[in-house]
Amino acid sequence: MNDLYQVQVAKSLAYSNRVLISLETMQERQIYTGDLVIIRPEKDTNRIIVNSAWPSLSLEKQVVQLHATARLTCQLGLGDFVTLEKFSGSQLTASMITVKPSVSPDYPVNNSLNNFLCQTLVGLAYIVPGQIIDVSYYGRLRRFTLHTTHEVPQKDDNPHPSIVYQVTQNTKIKLDILPNTIAKPSVTTTNKKLSYDQIGGLSEEINTVREMVETTLLKPEVFIEYGLKPPRGVLLYGPPGTGKTLIARAVAHEAGAHSIIINGPEIISKYYGETEQKLRNIFEEANQCAPAVIFIDEIDALCPKRDEAPSELEKRVVTTLLTLMDGAVSSDKETQSNRIVVLGATNRPNALDDALRRPGRFDREVEIGIPNSDARLSILLAILNSIPNSLSNKELETIANQSHGYVGADLAAVCREAGLKCIKRCIHLGIQDSSKLVVNMDDMKEAISEIRPSAMREILLEVPKVYWNDVGGQDNIKQRLKESVEWPLQHPEAFSRLGIRPPKGILLYGPPGCSKTLMAKALATEAGSNFIAVKGPELFSKWVGESEKAVREVFRKARAASPSIVFFDEIDALAVKRGSSGDGGTSVADRVLSQLLNELDGIEPLVNVTVVAATNRPDIIDDALLRPGRIDRILYVGPPDLASRREIFKIQMRKMTCDQDVDLEELAIMSDGCSGAEAVAICQDAALYAMEEDMQIDSIKRRHFIKALSSFTRRITEEMIQFYADFQAKSGLQSI
Repeated sequence: MNDLYQVQVAKSLAYSNRVLISLETMQERQIYTGDLVIIRPEKDTNRIIVNSAWPSLSLEKQVVQLHATARLTCQLGLGDFVTLEKFSGSQLTASMITVKPSVSPDYPVNNSLNNFLCQTLVGLAYIVPGQIIDVSYYGRLRRFTLHTTHEVPQKDDNPHPSIVYQVTQNTKIKLDILPNTIAKPSVTTTNKKLSYDQIGGLSEEINTVREMVETTLLKPEVFIEYGLKPPRGVLLYGPPGTGKTLIARAVAHEAGAHSIIINGPEIISKYYGETEQKLRNIFEEANQCAPAVIFIDEIDALCPKRDEAPSELEKRVVTTLLTLMDGAVSSDKETQSNRIVVLGATNRPNALDDALRRPGRFDREVEIGIPNSDARLSILLAILNSIPNSLSNKELETIANQSHGYVGADLAAVCREAGLKCIKRCIHLGIQDSSKLVVNMDDMKEAISEIRPSAMREILLEVPKVYWNDVGGQDNIKQRLKESVEWPLQHPEAFSRLGIRPPKGILLYGPPGCSKTLMAKALATEAGSNFIAVKGPELFSKWVGESEKAVREVFRKARAASPSIVFFDEIDALAVKRGSSGDGGTSVADRVLSQLLNELDGIEPLVNVTVVAATNRPDIIDDALLRPGRIDRILYVGPPDLASRREIFKIQMRKMTCDQDVDLEELAIMSDGCSGAEAVAICQDAALYAMEEDMQIDSIKRRHFIKALSSFTRRITEEMIQFYADFQAKSGLQSI
C-alpha cells in the first residue's frame, strides 16, 4: 500500500491543474515542482488525469489533494486511493477538441467563446479524453467536458499514445451545443397563470391596456382593413409598486399570447454589438411565436435620453430599439409583425428618449397612479382572497381609509406582515390547529403601523404621538386646523357639493412657545395623513440649483404620498421678502421662494397636499406667499388665556405626582403672561425644587410651585404682543 495515496480536497481554482503532494513523497519519488504526474484510481486504472506536481508542507506522506474537476474526471470520491506515476513519454497533438458544457449555457455562444476556450486550453500542459475543466467566463465558473481527436505520431515511442494530448494554436475548438439548448438569461418566458381577477383597484387602467393590446394581438386585420397600422406599444408609468408589471403580465396571459419578459439592465453586454444582437433575437423570436407580447421592465435603464447617455452603448441600444419597434422587417414577415405589442414599464418616464415616446412606437402612455380609498379596498379584497381572515367589509373599509399613500405593493406587505403577526400570536398561545390561523383586525392594525408607504420610506419621520387632548386650550385654532385638514379627507363630498376647494396652506404665527409646532404634530397624528417636516434652513445649499431642487423634491414626494401634510417650521428663513438681501442680484433665497410659490400655486396642481407653516416673524415673509390660493388661512397663536393655562397645568399634572394643596386655578392666575412652553417649564422647575429639598420626596407641594413662579422670568413682553397686534392690523387679518 506504499504506492497508494488517499485523495483529499483542493478547493482553490489555482490548484485545478495541480496535484498537491507532501514534500517528503516528492523527494522519495524524485518528482520536482511542475513535473507532470499521471494519477490513476486504484479501482479503475483505465481512467487517468495528468496534473502538475506541487509540494505541500502540511500534507501527510500518503495523502494527495485534487481539485473537484480532477476527481470528477477520474470518478474519485474523497478518501479513495490513487497511484502516482511521473510522466516521461512524448505526447500527441490534438487536431480537434470538442467542448461540451455540463449544463445549458446561459451566456453568449459565439466566436469570442471559441477564442477564449482556445487560449485557456493552450495554457494547459496536457489533457486527457473526457477531462472536466472549470473556467471563469462572464464572471462565473463554467464547467466543460473535453473530447479529443489526434494526429498520428511520427514515432511509436509514446508510452501512452492514446490518452495524453497536447493543445497547440493549430488545434481546432468545436462547441458541442444544440441550438435549442441555449438558454436566454435576460429573456424569461413565463407560463404562470395570471388573470385580471387577481388585480385589484386598476380596472380603468386594465381596460385601457386591453383595448390597445388585445385587438392588436388577436384581430390586427381590423386595423388593416381601414388602412391603419395596429398600435405598436403601450408605456405604463407611475410610482414603484403600483402594479405596472402585474398588468403587463396579466394582459399577456389573458390574450393567450407568447410573452417575453425583459428586465432592462440584464441584456446589457460589455462586448461590442452583443446587446443590439440580443434585442434583434428577441424580436425575431416574437415574430416566430406571434401573437406575442414583449414586456420591457425598467425600460428607462435600457433607453435613456441619447443627449444625456453616458456612453455610445446606450445610444446604439436606443437606436436599435427604435428601428425594431418601427417594424423594419421583410414583407413576408409583415403580417406577423403586426401581431406584436411592446409593453414598457418605468417610474421615470421623463428619463426615456423622446423618440421612443412618439406615436408609432409607444402609441399610448397609461399612468398607473397611487390608488384612492376605493382602489385600496379592491386591492385588499384581492390579496386577502387567498389569506384566511375574519375581517368584515366595514373593517376593510376602515383599513383602506387609513392607508393614505399606500400602493399595491405596500398593501401586499401589510397583509403579509399581518399573516406573520397571526402565526406569532398563535404560536405564543400554543394553538396547534392550522384552521385557527386567521388574520384579524388587530393583526392588520399592528402590521399597518410597521409598514410605511413606499414614497415615504426615504423621508420617514418618527413623529411623536401628540393628540388634540395634549394641547391645552387654543380651541379656536384647533377647530380651524380641523376644518382645513381633516374635513377634506373625511367629507370630500361636501366640498364637491358646494363647489369649493379645501384650503391649500395654513400659517401659524405668534410668540415663541405658544404651541405652534405642537399643533402641527397633533394635526399629523389626528388626521392620519403622511407627514413631511421641513426645517426652513436645511433646504439651502451652496451649489447653484440644489436648493430649488430640494424644494421640488419635497413637493414631489408629498404628491406621491398624498394625502399628506408638509410642515415648514421657521418658514421665515425660507420665504424672506425678495430683494431683502441687498446684493442687487437674485439671491439663493429669492430663487427658493420663487420655487416655493410655483409649487403652491403653479401650473402643476397641488392635490391632497396641505402646507402648514409656523413662524414668529411674519413681518419678513414675502407678501406673495401670504395671498389666498397659497396660504389661505393665517392664524395667530397667542399666549394662552386663563382657561388655556388651566388646561395646560391640568395636562402636566397627569404626568406628575402633586400634593393636594396644589391649586390649578391659583397656578393659572399667577402664571398670567406665560406661554404654553413656559407653563410646562414652571412645572419642571417645581419638580426640581422639590428634589433639591428632599431627594426622597413623594410629591410636589404648593410651595415648590410658588417658588418656581416667583423666580421665573416671562419672555413674552408687552412690546412683543403689540408687535403682533400691529402686524394683524396692518395685514387686515381678523383676530380669532
